[in-house]
Amino acid sequence: MVSVGDVARRRLVTCRVNDDVPAIASIMVDAEVGSVFVEDQAGRIVGLVTDGSIFRLVAQRKPLEDIKAEDIMVREIRTVDGKAPLSEAWRIFQETGIKRLAVTEEGRIVGVLSRKVVQRIMKYEKAVSLARS
Repeated sequence: MVSVGDVARRRLVTCRVNDDVPAIASIMVDAEVGSVFVEDQAGRIVGLVTDGSIFRLVAQRKPLEDIKAEDIMVREIRTVDGKAPLSEAWRIFQETGIKRLAVTEEGRIVGVLSRKVVQRIMKYEKAVSLARS
């Protein structure tokens, strides 16, 4: 059985609550990720900014330098335990419609899991299962 922790991205990419959108986008590009966790001044994770939220601002032609992470971050971060089976993450994705889950170990965020990665793995597992039957 594949667990969430087996496939989650373990490198935490972060920005600060007062970083502006161009700075956040630069962090995402440099790290080749589609989301960053937002840290407060004490280093606590308090939100998540996704590429989708930045795309919406660009489409609306908003002045990106005036918009900070705290203005666009998702404050309610959904989590899944790293030891949970991948099917548990899929259930959460299906029920909520979100695209990313924070992965935790002992209550601490240690990574991120995307819906797209889980979809790919589940399609692969289904194909392997069909090929064996």
